[in-house]
Formats: sequence, C-alpha cells, structure tokens
Amino acid sequence: MDNTFNLLDLITSQRNKGIIIWLCNIGAEKYWNRINAGISDPLEDAIVNRVEEMNILLCRKQDILILREKPAVEYLDKLEKIGFDIPNIVVPENPDQATPISELLLKDDKLLAHLKEIARSNDDVCFAPYAVTRLEEEISIRCNIPMIGSSPKINAMINDKIFNRFIAEELGLPVCEGKVCGSIEEIRQEFHRLTGSLGFSKIIVKEPFGASGKGLYVLENEGRLESTLRIIGRFARKNAEAKWLVEGWYEKKADINYQIYIAGDGSTNVFSIKQQELKDTVYIGSRIPPELTDGEINAIRKYGEQIGGYLYNIGYRGVAGIDSIITTDDVIIPIIEINGRFTLSTYISFLSRIMEGNKIATRYFRVSTKSPLSYGRLLEMLEKEGLDYDNEKKEGVVIYTSGTFAGGFSDGKGFYSGRLFALVSASEVERVNYYVDRLESLIGGGLNEY
Repeated sequence: MDNTFNLLDLITSQRNKGIIIWLCNIGAEKYWNRINAGISDPLEDAIVNRVEEMNILLCRKQDILILREKPAVEYLDKLEKIGFDIPNIVVPENPDQATPISELLLKDDKLLAHLKEIARSNDDVCFAPYAVTRLEEEISIRCNIPMIGSSPKINAMINDKIFNRFIAEELGLPVCEGKVCGSIEEIRQEFHRLTGSLGFSKIIVKEPFGASGKGLYVLENEGRLESTLRIIGRFARKNAEAKWLVEGWYEKKADINYQIYIAGDGSTNVFSIKQQELKDTVYIGSRIPPELTDGEINAIRKYGEQIGGYLYNIGYRGVAGIDSIITTDDVIIPIIEINGRFTLSTYISFLSRIMEGNKIATRYFRVSTKSPLSYGRLLEMLEKEGLDYDNEKKEGVVIYTSGTFAGGFSDGKGFYSGRLFALVSASEVERVNYYVDRLESLIGGGLNEY
C-alpha cells in the first residue's frame, strides 16, 4: 500500500471510495504458533469460524465480503434496517464447517479469478484480512490485490506475548511484576517469589501465542501450580526452546482494550478505547465509552502512539488491538498483550456511526439448545420480551451474528451448541443496564421455550 492509504478513512469519512475485499480469517494463530497448537475441538472450531459474519459491521455497500456461507436473510435485513451497509457477499465452492476460510478460498480457482478481475477492472481495490499469514499473502499475490498488513513473519512476532513484554520494557512503560521463564523450575521459583516476598495472591502463566483465554494458566496455590507444571512439563520435554511469561495477578479497576492503526506514512491513530468485561481471562463483552477520566484516556492515547511508533519501526502496518489494565492503585499497565491483527473489538469500533453517540454494551454468550436455533427465532424472542432494537428510539438489543448459533452445531448428545453476540444501545447508561440485565436473564433462563 502507498503511504497515503488509510483504512480508517475508508471506513469513516471516505465510505464511497474504492473497494475493500474483506476476509475474517479468525484462528490465524495456528499458523503463527511455532510452539504449541493446543488441543483441537472440531465443534468449537466450527462455531468460531462463523464469527466471520461480524465483519459486516465494518463493510460498505460496494465492498466484497468473503464468507464460508451466506448469512440468514433475517439477519441481513435486520442489520440493513438499522443502518448498516450490506456488502457483496461471496462464498467459496464446497465449503465445510471446519476448514479455515483462507484454505477454502485458495482451493477455489473460480472465486480467485473473480477477485482478480475485480482488482483489474476497478481502481483503489485493497484486501483487508483479519490477520496475515502465509495463506493471505498467497491470496494477495494470486489475485494481484494490494493487502493491508505486514508480512506473516512480522505478524507472528507481534503476536508473541513474550515479545510484547520486551516492547514495553524497551519503551520504558509500566509492566507487570514477573519474568520470562525457560524451564519448569524457573516457573516454580517465580511463583514463589511473586506469591512470597511480593505478596501476590495468584499468578498467571502465559504461553507466547494463544487467543480467547487459551494458553493461560491462573495459579492460586501450590496444588494448582504443581498440576499445571505437570501439563506444561509434558510439552516442555518435546520443546527445548519453549518459554513462558510468568506475571503477578493484579487487582484491577478496569480492563481496557484500545485499537491502533499504523499507516504507511508512520502515523498512528489510537481509536476505539473500550472497557472490557472478562470472566476470569475470557472476554465476555465491552462498554463504549469506557468509564475513565480524561487523564486516563489521554495517557492511553499517548501510550498507543508510542507503541505504534515502535511497531512501525520494525515494519508493522495496519490494525493492532492492545489489551491493558488499570490497577486498583491507579497504575496503567499499557501492554498486557498486543494482537497484531484485527480483534473482535475491532469490528464493534465504529458503532457510533449508526447508534449516534449512544452508550453501548456488548455481550457474548455460549448457548446450548435442544433444537436448532435460528436468527428468526431469536428475533421473535426479543420482540416478545420487548428487547428488540427500535430504530426510532435508537435503543434495544441487536444480535450481530447469525451463523454462530445456527442449526448444525450438534454436540452428539442431543444438544446444539453456539455463541451469541449481542450489542445493547441506549442514550443513557441506566437504560443500557436495564437491557443487559433483561437479556442476561432471558439467555440464562434457557431458549428452548421460544
């Protein structure tokens, strides 16, 4: 991409300019992970693959969105009525639930030729994947479409949690107490140091790669330490160069996610500062805007610009999502981890364009039903309970994926599994909380009666 290109401008102030070809290749970590791919869960992988639909929240009408399956008609109609643009959706031939979307695309010569023709016959066409691995690089080359992002090697390096700590130390930023450990005994010693003289009630052990809470071990006592070390030890025996990041667990005032966009000219735009809500180490939702002081917001922006400058200097371009915390002692630790890619938070970063400055909360639920769940059925449920988003009032609940809970995700035990992503919007925090409470009660009470 040339130095004048700016993805944020295309999403916001230049929505009529050019064509973006979007691909949400979630799960890219497995192509970067040189150490531990983890245990595969085919049912979980199939559900996660359908998270790709939330990419629609960023699309413009002229854009191309590659999905493994066309979304539910009711879902597209709902988003369009609210004000989201529905792009041109294309799907590979012979898709399946498990194969990563980029692998499906690379097997489809007809679709690749179609994308290449779009690039040939239109000015200002670019390719915007969720993350860049060798697969997306190959797609870019075969279709002759310039890609937003950096090389797979740089992306893998940025998504290494150990390297993230190194960046913070290099920049002189506040970091969590802890160290990088290269053996089981070092982890044990660091546990005792952190929980002993430093007084932490528990610690967290992090594998270098991983997402959505995977590869993280929270240890609060000797028993948990030793059982975890046995798990880690089995892997360590096969990987002499394996390392782990061991840090103290801080009591937090807030978990914060902020996004940065690093343009080709070296400028860094810090955008979409959100307050995250986690259950243990797993993300369950966000609050927009965050309940932070102006001083905290300004400090986070400054940190983001520093980090962006560092990433630019080592060759990184595009979107990065950064998780940080504010401790109960009012210390901002600006890097807990850096995701050198889009994140789930990226896709909800520009809702104010539609929600007109409302307060927004997002929620994520795991659902299990005795019969297949459809988007139309969920709409009926929300309408019956008075929770469905009202276009005139600009408030209510929007379910912003449909394929993550569609029929077909059978666990083989008489239930259908899925994930439900919802956003709640209203002009006042109290109204947002009202809808969130009602929604959580409804989902918690079970969906089968609807």
